[in-house]
Amino acid sequence: MPECAWHPGVETGVSCPDCGRYMCPKDMVPSPVGYKCKECGRQRITRGGVKPKQMALAIGYGLGAAVVLAPVARFIPFFFIGVFLFGGLVGEAARRGAGGHRTWQISAIAAGCAAIGVLASAPFMGLDPFLLFGGPIIAAVYVTSWRWF
Repeated sequence: MPECAWHPGVETGVSCPDCGRYMCPKDMVPSPVGYKCKECGRQRITRGGVKPKQMALAIGYGLGAAVVLAPVARFIPFFFIGVFLFGGLVGEAARRGAGGHRTWQISAIAAGCAAIGVLASAPFMGLDPFLLFGGPIIAAVYVTSWRWF
C-alpha cells in the first residue's frame, strides 16, 4: 500500500486529484471537487479573485450611479453629508455590480467611478477640491473595503 508523501510510514490509499501525491487524513484539505493535499489546497485558497465580467459590471454600475447621483449630492442641505453619501452609494453600486466582492480592485474601480462622476457633473457643481478628491473617493473605498456587520 502507498505511503503518505508528508508522513512516511503512514499507509493511505487516497491521492490528490491535482498532483497525484498520496496523503493521510492529517494532510487533506476539503475542496469543491473532493479532498486535495495541503499544498494544492493552499493554492486554491490564494487564487480566487474577481472575474473580468464582474469588474466590467462594477465599472458599469459605479459609473451609472456616479453620473446620476453627483448632481443630486450638491443639493443635500449639509454639504459634507452629501459628499460622503454620494461616494458611499457609488461604492455600494460598484460592489453590488461585482457580485458583492470587497477587494482592492473593486475599491479602485469605485474610487475611479466617484472621481469620473464628479468630473462629469462639474458643469452643474463647479470644481470643489474636497468634493473632487476627498469625500467621495474616501467613502467609495471605505464601502468596498470593509464589512460593516
